[in-house]
Order: sequence, then C-alpha cells, then structure tokens
Amino acid sequence: MWQFQDFAAPTPGSACDQTVGQCFTAHWNADGHDWVCHTAGGTKGISFGDPDGSLHVNLLPVGDDTLPVATEQSVRGDVWNVTLPQADSQYSLRLALRVVEATETRLVIEPTLSIQTLLLDTHPTLDLTALGDCGVIFDQGDTLGDGSPPISTVQLHGETGSIAVLLAPTDAPFTTDLRREGHLQQRLFGEFLEKGVIRKARPWIVL
Repeated sequence: MWQFQDFAAPTPGSACDQTVGQCFTAHWNADGHDWVCHTAGGTKGISFGDPDGSLHVNLLPVGDDTLPVATEQSVRGDVWNVTLPQADSQYSLRLALRVVEATETRLVIEPTLSIQTLLLDTHPTLDLTALGDCGVIFDQGDTLGDGSPPISTVQLHGETGSIAVLLAPTDAPFTTDLRREGHLQQRLFGEFLEKGVIRKARPWIVL
C-alpha cells in the first residue's frame, strides 16, 4: 500500500527536486523495490516512477501557466489522493493515483486527474512527458480524429527499460500528441472548461 515519506532525498528531476515549499511524496514497495510519486504543483507539477529517475514521467504545466499547489493528501485502500485547490490559480486539481500492478521491475498505475474552475474563461492544460534519455518512440493503433494514439511507448537508451502510456477511448480523442524524436509528450485537456464542470483524464502508465 501507499506510504508517506520524507523527501529529504527526492528523485532527481522529480516534482520535489529543488522544490521550495509544500511537496508530498508517497512510495509503494513491491518485492523490496520502492516506486515513488511526488506532488508539488506550481511549476514543478507531479512525477512518478523509479526513485533513481531512470523510469519516470512528469505531469507539468504548459508555458507560463502553473498548477495549483498541493495542500492535502490521504490514502484510501490502494489509492493515493492529493488535493490541489484553486486558490490563486486558474483551476483546482485532484489526483487519485491507483496502483494496478506492481513488481520489482514493473509498475502499472492509473492516475485519475480531475479539474474544475471557478472562473468563467479558462483552458487548463497539462503535459504528460517522459523524463530521461529517450530513444525509439512508436505507437500502436489508429489515432482517433486529432487526438493521440491509444498506445505510445518510449524505449530508453542503455536498456534501462521502457515507458508506455495507454489512453482510453474517452481520453484519446481529447489528448494532443506532441511527441518528437527522443521525447514523449502528450497534452491533456486544453479545451474550454466551463465554470463548475468537472473534467477528468484517466491514462494508464506502465513503467
């Protein structure tokens, strides 16, 4: 199950790396191996994966935007919940991170991202990116409309592993594929968000 931990030695390049202020860290132990997730918000965003940074993905704000700042965390069963209220930001964000499967060498997670705004005109946008030295990028399946392919994979250099992102039919058409050589980048949300409406994205991430 998820356990909270101090981030005195955060994952290199993670959301808690060199972060000043609030940052939540939780880890999941599988067969003696720790998988970690850092949630700070702001400009640092959210990151999860291997503690040495070799297998890691980030959820980051786009351009000059910033994410709301994390203020509360809790664990319910196998789900780690983090609240990032709107405050002075453009929107609020809730993260519910569920572990689907975890072993010493493989982690499958389902992060549910829920956004909502009190403003009349906002276009919240998040980028899901692979962190590290990426090699071959490919996809399987047809892209739905202008969206992203259902499966995108990054093979890391040095045989250190691979990262896959799986999008459900409800998410793929509304996700923008911005991948380029050596870099996996998928843009979530981005459309007009009406005041009071809750919009969700639920990608599966395989590390």
